[in-house]
Amino acid sequence: MVPFFTTVRLGVVVLAAGEGTRMRSALPKVLHSLCGRPLLGHILAAVDMLQPAISAIVLAPDTLDTVRARFGDRYCYVVQADRLGTGHATLQARPILRHQCDDVLVLVGDAPLIRSATLQRLVALRREHGALVAFLSFIAEPPTGYGRVVRNAEGDVTAIVEERDATDAQRAITEVNSGILCFDAEWMWPALDRVQRSPVKGEYYLTDLIALAIADGGVGAVQALVATDPTEAFGVNDRVQLAQAERILRARLLDTLMRSGVTVVDPEATYVDVDVVVGQDTMLLPGTMLRGATRVGTGCIIGPHTSLIDTIVADGAHVRYTFAERVVIPAQAIVGPFAHLRGVQDGADTFYQA
Repeated sequence: MVPFFTTVRLGVVVLAAGEGTRMRSALPKVLHSLCGRPLLGHILAAVDMLQPAISAIVLAPDTLDTVRARFGDRYCYVVQADRLGTGHATLQARPILRHQCDDVLVLVGDAPLIRSATLQRLVALRREHGALVAFLSFIAEPPTGYGRVVRNAEGDVTAIVEERDATDAQRAITEVNSGILCFDAEWMWPALDRVQRSPVKGEYYLTDLIALAIADGGVGAVQALVATDPTEAFGVNDRVQLAQAERILRARLLDTLMRSGVTVVDPEATYVDVDVVVGQDTMLLPGTMLRGATRVGTGCIIGPHTSLIDTIVADGAHVRYTFAERVVIPAQAIVGPFAHLRGVQDGADTFYQA
């Protein structure tokens, strides 16, 4: 794959040091599964498509070992010992990224629905305008809980105002900050030292760099890319939002399958993981769950009420009312009803043949 940026070195910082207390879980929030992949895994997959020079994940001390064990040494890991805000968290990555990249893309670790193409557009926007900062915004209805994007009469961004600091007029603004920003690296790293601690929460906010960028370079120094799909900025803070994100992503996955030639009889009752592959002219009946690295060939009928985990289904097979895990199902086989197959390489003797 040719890197998206062939002459510009891109660095990435993923902020994943939040406590995640609202998940009510011993598992770090960023490791909770969404369509078969951890929340953080979705973000890293989108980032990897840009082929950055270096990617750093900022973590809390108590989650470092668990997250590193899941994703390995492909990424750099940075510890934020004290949770002092997004500006402070980003600063922890400076020793690793400084002088190593021209752009720094900063993302939050609990917004797993971002698309790689959108990240490409964001970085390209910053480069095209020579901006000090470019950030992703979106229209939120309602905008409660988000920093509001303030623009002047000409449409230029003049500030991002956190909700607790906003006036009534500013609170009515529906364009909000997603928490995904791209910076000119040479400007950003020293500018972080100028961010002041918030008198309200005692934290350092990354968004304070917006005001500093405007002060240093004028309003044109800050560019905003308004997301065409607001769900890309959807954040997961609790299990209710995790379920909402699952519905959004599942709908995307099924839409892609249907447009590629797969019949999904009832998308509301069909579940697929992100790494599942299904061939053309296959029909998925209600109650079908395709998990893990399942591969389904062409011209198959799967379901109803069938769960396949890490299973390979060859062309033309019909699998109904079946649970199968780590199984290879031969071409043209008829499996079920009420078959339970697990952990065999080829269970042909178990099948009802056509």
